[in-house]
Amino acid sequence: MDRDPHDAERSEAEAEMKHRLGLVLPLVGLLLSGSAVSASAASAHTASSGKGQYCTAEAQPTGSSVTPTATCYSTFSASIRAATGGRVRLPASAKPRSVTPDQLNAGANTPSSIVVLSIDYTDVNFGGPTLTWTQNNGCGSFQAASMPSGWNDRVSSVITRSGCANTQYKNINFGGTTFSISRNSSAANLGSFNDQTSSEKWCTARPC
Repeated sequence: MDRDPHDAERSEAEAEMKHRLGLVLPLVGLLLSGSAVSASAASAHTASSGKGQYCTAEAQPTGSSVTPTATCYSTFSASIRAATGGRVRLPASAKPRSVTPDQLNAGANTPSSIVVLSIDYTDVNFGGPTLTWTQNNGCGSFQAASMPSGWNDRVSSVITRSGCANTQYKNINFGGTTFSISRNSSAANLGSFNDQTSSEKWCTARPC
């Protein structure tokens, strides 16, 4: 029985279409996968590169030469939530200058609770971007021999919490002139020490 030549042409066309789809679909999958990886990498970069205004860093044990790493967020409330391991959840509209000791201490009832030792502000009167310092053992003897990337010579006001006092040093490795803040206190203006901090210490009584 003779075959319709049109049937043969259709079969060839369908085979060619399937072949092309077989080539195109894997390529589309690779492109989508690459886009997802790129987006994920970009998101991680944004969180840790200092592009956010509100940052957190962990103070180091005394004697450590490690430079703390800051992780930054787009809102102050997000930074405090991260700094306290999710324990403190401020309203999304919370302003850095309005945070209270009761808010920061809420739920900190175990020895392993991550606590806020102090908050550095780039502007006087507790304004501008912030750097929240944390530790998971309450106040003790901690330090930052140098400031996280993007934070050298930027501090202009400070609050201290969790029973900690704080001393700011003009040079790295605790050299040069200093400015000290009492435990559970604040300094709305560091005066001539504004934008001078290059290292810090925390302790239970000033000066550190």
